[in-house]
Amino acid sequence: MTGRRSLRIIMGLVAANLLGVAFCFAFVLLFQFQDQAGLQSRAHQWVFGFAVMAIWPSLVLIPMAMGTAAAYFWRGLSFSLWEYFLWWIVTSLISPFGAYFAFKEGAVCLLIGFPILFVCGFAGVLLGRLLFKSKTATINLSVLPVLLIATLAEGKMRQDQRHLVEDRILIKAPAADVWNYVVSFPSIDAAPNYWLNAVGLPSPLATTCQGAFVGAARDCIFSDGLVFKERVSEITPLRLLTFEIVEQPSNPELLGHLTLHRGQFQLIQNNDGTTTLIGRSWYTLHMRPLWYFDWWTRDVTSHVHVRVMEHIKTLSERKR
Repeated sequence: MTGRRSLRIIMGLVAANLLGVAFCFAFVLLFQFQDQAGLQSRAHQWVFGFAVMAIWPSLVLIPMAMGTAAAYFWRGLSFSLWEYFLWWIVTSLISPFGAYFAFKEGAVCLLIGFPILFVCGFAGVLLGRLLFKSKTATINLSVLPVLLIATLAEGKMRQDQRHLVEDRILIKAPAADVWNYVVSFPSIDAAPNYWLNAVGLPSPLATTCQGAFVGAARDCIFSDGLVFKERVSEITPLRLLTFEIVEQPSNPELLGHLTLHRGQFQLIQNNDGTTTLIGRSWYTLHMRPLWYFDWWTRDVTSHVHVRVMEHIKTLSERKR
């Protein structure tokens, strides 16, 4: 490999990742500006709204722009498709490592985000390969503003909405026995069996509560010392417990990605001495594309529900 060829490859690697870093820094600086300025004037509000549309992370369009930038520097190197593929693997691996060490991003979030980062980034590489292989490569660089416009449009259409995850389990015990462990429950000794827990995702351990009354403070304790501060907002003995999330820990797996709003347990007493326990969680997801990250969020939330409800089931059925 000649020195000139190596330099062009490295320039593509660096340019792609610098573009991604630029979006991240702009996003951070944007919200620092919001806090300091207070957005008192209409002009400030307009600038802030426009900037959010442009900078809000989208792991479809931003990786595509990164891939296209890499392809621009790799033009003229006579890469085969496999060489583009292999060098994009190297390029895209730099991003999660950089985010982990420089931005303290959560390892689980990076693991979840990498597949779509890689796929959409490689789509950008292929797009750039088609655009820049001719002598009009510089003219075709205008595709980057087009991707920016697409990013603006995606941000404009974005509307954060609350989502609900619901799971249920059958417990062979009356509601009175189950209720004893719904308001609070002792420590879960069983090891988590969800594969993401093995790579760093915290798992629920125990719940404490001031009492079975509206306004009672409730702590949901996770591994790694994480504690979700909750407050009971609705309670019907033997039937329903609803609690609001008043404070969630500043954990890199959550920070800026997910806002948890409310949790709920509902007990349905069956006619055969069993109880159906239903767990619900309400949340707002801030990552895009929504269809991709919401699938992961629902899967993670469901495993949290099931781990807690299986523990309640075990405790409740011991009395029989």
